[in-house]
Amino acid sequence: MRRALGGLAGAALLSACRSVTPTAVSSPHPPDWNALIAQLDGRLFLPSSSGYAAAKGVFNSRFSGSTPIAVLAATSVADVQKAVTFASANQIGISVRSGGHSYIGASTLDAALVIDLRGLPGGIDVDDGRHVVTVPPAASLDFVQTRLAAGGLSIPSGSCPTVGVAGLTLGGGLGSDARLHGLTCDTLVSASLVLPSGDVVTASADDHADVFWALRGGGGGNLGVVTSLTFRTFATTDRDVVTLSFPMESAAAVLVGWNDWLSAAEKNIWGMVNLTVGDGPGRCTVILAAPSGAGSSVASAMLAATGLSASSTRTRTRTMSRLDFVHYFEGGDAARMPRAFIAGSDIVGEMTSAAADSIVWAMSAWPTSAGSSTAVVESLSGAVGDVDPAGSAFPWRHQSASVQWYTEATSPAAGGWLAAAHQALGSASVGGYLNYPEAGDPLGRYLGPNLQRFTTIRHKYDPGGLIRSGIGD
Repeated sequence: MRRALGGLAGAALLSACRSVTPTAVSSPHPPDWNALIAQLDGRLFLPSSSGYAAAKGVFNSRFSGSTPIAVLAATSVADVQKAVTFASANQIGISVRSGGHSYIGASTLDAALVIDLRGLPGGIDVDDGRHVVTVPPAASLDFVQTRLAAGGLSIPSGSCPTVGVAGLTLGGGLGSDARLHGLTCDTLVSASLVLPSGDVVTASADDHADVFWALRGGGGGNLGVVTSLTFRTFATTDRDVVTLSFPMESAAAVLVGWNDWLSAAEKNIWGMVNLTVGDGPGRCTVILAAPSGAGSSVASAMLAATGLSASSTRTRTRTMSRLDFVHYFEGGDAARMPRAFIAGSDIVGEMTSAAADSIVWAMSAWPTSAGSSTAVVESLSGAVGDVDPAGSAFPWRHQSASVQWYTEATSPAAGGWLAAAHQALGSASVGGYLNYPEAGDPLGRYLGPNLQRFTTIRHKYDPGGLIRSGIGD
């Protein structure tokens, strides 16, 4: 698991998967791969190619056995167009890879043509006059944030250094900046993409506005192949990070108190709760972010809201530069290493005592002999709610929190535990977060009331279902 805060913050902001196999549509004639290869600038890997195994590899090693029909390491937008046109003519589904972090292996789907975007040209292009930055889709989050921080700028961050900025953005983009600056997708100004027709368009509020709406929270690999993204930036500041540790028996009270307090707090305060079991005594940890110098007072307010005395906690406060802050929540160098994991999510409509008890019960049901597991609870309050739920495809604007369930345990019991966790929440869960999906779920679980509009837009641009997302295909 990605380790942040020495195993506290990052124990969580990671993710997981299940395999999804798209339905292959047989073409009347075998694809003429040599004809495609002759047109490309990049390299095409077939199952018989020596580099095929490496080319199809992704972050979650649970999908190392995937069998895409071919992998294109694209080096130009023209490569993407030619691959899309070829796939359409031969009725082959397309799987899009940027960072390769899809929880359900959607970056390397069986029977699909994988279009790998890591070789696309273009760097981090900052326009100081417009206060925007344009980046290639597969640029890693850490690379983007490091380059921007050098100029005192940033965009809303996520929680893994090697995640591709496109995947983070298109699914929403929850992270430690969400209460102050919104989701990553909320700062998206425009995106260029190759549509299933092969046409290249730039979607924004003024051009292809329906595509722009769908790209902001509708998930990657749903409408086309995104080839660049432009974001609105914000100026960086130092931040305090506060870690408070509570005994596990206080976890339900902490969840309710934390949620009630944070929902009414200033937007420049952010927080999450981690519950970890299985590798020793259970732990309940709250991580808060606040303006520089305000950490101690914020911690005191948090303790007052929970109704717990300071003597029942261990508190640590640190002041960090923007880049240190980003690295802290990314989990450090260890978070760059591929690994196998299982994960999923729930969106909690309202953090009632019953909902909090259900989360704690789900963690207590974990088979500790299988290893460790973590529930990461992130607030959806603050600037996240400044956007109308119908204003973008991301629907969860007026709910309390996102819960990510995560484990690197290989025991078969892990999958059963995840199902039990969902069942425990029952009606307290109103859906899931699209960047933390689970195989077999309907798309409606992640798009909620926005599903019908999204489906209409998707059918308009991809009536044949050429682009595969692994969810609801």
